[in-house]
Amino acid sequence: MSSASYHFLIFDYETKNRTGKAELSSKLPAITEAQIRWGKKHCFPHNAYKCKDEMWCSDCGKMWVDTTGQKYGSIYCPYCGEKLEVHVSRKAKDQNYDYLTIVTTSGDFQVLRHFYIGKYARKNSDTHYFIDEVCQKWITADRKETVIAKAMNTGYRGWLHGTDMSIKQDGNIYYSHSYDFGGYVYPKVKVLPILRRNGLRSSFHGITPAILIRALLGDSKYAEMLLKTKQYSMLDFYMHRGCLSHPWTVNICNRNGYIIKDGSMYDDYLHLLDYFHLDTHNAYYVCPKNLKKAHDELLERKRRKEAKERAEADRKARIARMNRMKVDILSFIRKIQPFLGMVIKDEDIVIRPLESVTEFYQEGKAMHHCVYEREYYKRNDCLILSAKVNGKRMETVEVNLKTFKIIQSRAVCNKMSQYHDQIIDLVKRNMNQIKRRAVA
Repeated sequence: MSSASYHFLIFDYETKNRTGKAELSSKLPAITEAQIRWGKKHCFPHNAYKCKDEMWCSDCGKMWVDTTGQKYGSIYCPYCGEKLEVHVSRKAKDQNYDYLTIVTTSGDFQVLRHFYIGKYARKNSDTHYFIDEVCQKWITADRKETVIAKAMNTGYRGWLHGTDMSIKQDGNIYYSHSYDFGGYVYPKVKVLPILRRNGLRSSFHGITPAILIRALLGDSKYAEMLLKTKQYSMLDFYMHRGCLSHPWTVNICNRNGYIIKDGSMYDDYLHLLDYFHLDTHNAYYVCPKNLKKAHDELLERKRRKEAKERAEADRKARIARMNRMKVDILSFIRKIQPFLGMVIKDEDIVIRPLESVTEFYQEGKAMHHCVYEREYYKRNDCLILSAKVNGKRMETVEVNLKTFKIIQSRAVCNKMSQYHDQIIDLVKRNMNQIKRRAVA
């Protein structure tokens, strides 16, 4: 057989396969009135909006005067009888959209039918509903999937409702399965025998149907076991997290008839057991009578331990800082010895070296600059001088002890004072005095 003939056969097979699915899709029954009623009941919130003494129902749009003063809780609509949640709001319209999924079979295919369902309610007007089948996902037992859907403009809900259903490519650069829709699942479910064998009955336990079906057909290692052993909370955690950190613990729980009520808290609890080197193969720890209490006790124990460790680390850090500061002070004392008592002055300006680390701190705090934070007292090649006018700090001067040049002279907030030029000139005129002391 030639290569051209081979490719033709593949193309012909795929064409027939697509055509067959399209024909099966067209033969699916229309959504029933019972399914629509269920969608209206379960896919939307049922609210009563209260403004002053007026209240209106988001289910029927009717308005009435409420004299009870109720601002929260539930109430029954006097017109349609629906149980409503009370919200204090000026809202005059209510718009909601979601997906209703009908799970069924057709031949050897598992079929997920996604209906886009909308509700538009307005005060003193009839409530309108909109429902349109926008997507079908056809799945085989060997996990081959075909998407038949309407055209989409942009976004999660940008459907072009007037278009015909056609075969689409499932996946884009962002998601490998872009047609996996959540929403609400109609409770009367039909599944393939292999899925029933693997534990799926009628409930998807809050998991997107396509994701759970894919997992039960072999895409996941633990989904079937968690579903069959009724570890539904752990199943939900596993399907969202994608892994089990301590898979053996689930087997221990199952052997002891222990049902995990909160998968996320349980996983956190297991990591706390690891933190304290407690045996995660021991049912005593793995199957706590009160998960929240056991979790919170270990968490508090961990916090106390970490607080103690932080306190000890802070103590050691303080000692280390003190030791370093002692070394720095001794080094600075040796460096500043030749300049002790040096004074440079004229009629108004008095310039003295900073003679201690404490003076560096005081200078930096008063002048709002970094002479202390940047640890200028540790620099061996510079002399820091404080210039005062009539006893008031005016500028801080840095002199390089190798070149004997002024590097900088800064006033408050690193600005220049009105005496800047005079200070610079005075230091320059007395640079020989600095040189003599530096080489002494």
